[in-house]
Amino acid sequence: MTPLRAGRIASFALLSCAALDAQAPQPAANSAGSLPAGHTIAGTVLNAKSGQPVHDAEVTLTRTPSLNQGRVLAASGFTDDQGHFAFLNMPSGKFELHVGHRGYIGADYDQHETGSTAIVTGESPETATLDIAHLQFLLAPQGVLYGTVTEDSGDPVPGAQISLYRQEPSRGTGGVVRASMANADERGNYEIANLAPGSYFLSVSGSPWYVTQLQPAGGKAAGQPRSPLDVAYSVTFYPDATDAAFAAPIAVAAGDRIPVNLTLHPVPSVHISMQVPNGQPGVQQLSRSVFGSTDFIQPRVSFMTPESSAPMTTVEISGIAPGQYEIALLGQNGEASRETAVNLASDQNLDLSAATPLASVSGKLAAAGGGKLPQSLFLVLSPQEGETRDTSRVAADGGFDFRSVHPGAYELVASTGEYPMTVTQLAASGASVAGRLIKIGSDPVTLTANVAETTAIVHGFARSNGKSAPGVFLLLVPSNPNAGREAWRTNQSDSDGSFDFPQVMPGQYTLLAIQDGWTLDWSHPESIAKYLAGGLKVAVPAHAGDIPLKDAVEVQPK
Repeated sequence: MTPLRAGRIASFALLSCAALDAQAPQPAANSAGSLPAGHTIAGTVLNAKSGQPVHDAEVTLTRTPSLNQGRVLAASGFTDDQGHFAFLNMPSGKFELHVGHRGYIGADYDQHETGSTAIVTGESPETATLDIAHLQFLLAPQGVLYGTVTEDSGDPVPGAQISLYRQEPSRGTGGVVRASMANADERGNYEIANLAPGSYFLSVSGSPWYVTQLQPAGGKAAGQPRSPLDVAYSVTFYPDATDAAFAAPIAVAAGDRIPVNLTLHPVPSVHISMQVPNGQPGVQQLSRSVFGSTDFIQPRVSFMTPESSAPMTTVEISGIAPGQYEIALLGQNGEASRETAVNLASDQNLDLSAATPLASVSGKLAAAGGGKLPQSLFLVLSPQEGETRDTSRVAADGGFDFRSVHPGAYELVASTGEYPMTVTQLAASGASVAGRLIKIGSDPVTLTANVAETTAIVHGFARSNGKSAPGVFLLLVPSNPNAGREAWRTNQSDSDGSFDFPQVMPGQYTLLAIQDGWTLDWSHPESIAKYLAGGLKVAVPAHAGDIPLKDAVEVQPK
């Protein structure tokens, strides 16, 4: 699994994987197609849409990483006029092959979301079915969405905010995550480029340019007429919906350039009046949830100045379109202390004293078995539902602190940023614990936890009808239903059918190999139930190192 890389290396140098010593440049295959003896990784880069060769594409090989060590550059070069590349006299090993070019989506060989097929050279206990000297690399040209944002009158909406969301099959949840944001120019035009093939959703929001006057707080109650320009735009999802549940997906294929025009509808603004402690005006935070992500709203705020002896200030929020929102009351430190959900269909007087208190979560972390904690360690509260995570850096003494945590079930995840840690023990005061899941309410929570380095590496082979199976979707399914979604691991078999799952958390698993299984909602039990009987049982003890699997996992059809 290789993160996308950018940049360009100036020369075509074959590098020693051990010492990175530059050797003489190596040519591409000659016109007769003959290749010298030894380990050769070669092939052709083609445009995934047109099938035409891609010349001058940057091709890099990196050694696949070992525990706590990043990838090491092994060789680099560029394709010729026919799209050919060749790396000659390569040592035995396992390499990630990456190709990039301006106007294309950089990718690893046979990449599916976060998985790819590494190229294996040298002897293997399995007979490789992939000819690594004649690879075909399909490089997808970038997709583009563009268009114009107007309102009902046909006038453009300058500065409109466009949010792009992408359906993420790699998460196994069918989840939708924010992929990009853009602002329309003064003519309402926008463009979002560099899109990989996939399924996307678009939303647009903004403020009418002609709304310049604030409605005084309490103005309506005082008999002042509502201005006809006191309007707001409803957030709109493509094609023309104000509810994300009715948003239509936009399928983007390689190289697509798709026009998507959007229309915003001005509607009468909703006003909210509330009482807040005197001396703390403007301490409200307005947000809405879109596909599990939080969007913060910038409304218009006005105040009714009380007498100096009055305990409360009247705050009025306007410039809001009708809809479902979350309103938070912020404390003196600027953090949300209470929050309430409101369905704003009309003006409301809101009592924030009934808002749900948000929890504070703090505690101490220790290294399992004693010893020192790694530097740059941080903790994440990962929710079972939604995508918004809370993060806390761990202090040198092991202390950590989360503020304004919403009620719900969370998984505690520890990481150095370079590699994950395993939470070996977890206890809580003020919350209930089941496995690695913490159920948090509104009460303050104190956690104590031990963490250990995740050192287990599971090695094995995928096989189909007695032959090695490269490029197959692999899934480690934890047996413990409370293991948390971080314990679920996906992978992809390499050119000889081998695979390596690094840094697997201790536990009992079932290993599945499913042909073309990348689009399965694999975290839902009903989606994978039929495959479990054909899987391979895997036990990962605590403090384990290398775990070679004696049996190959058999590939199952989707």
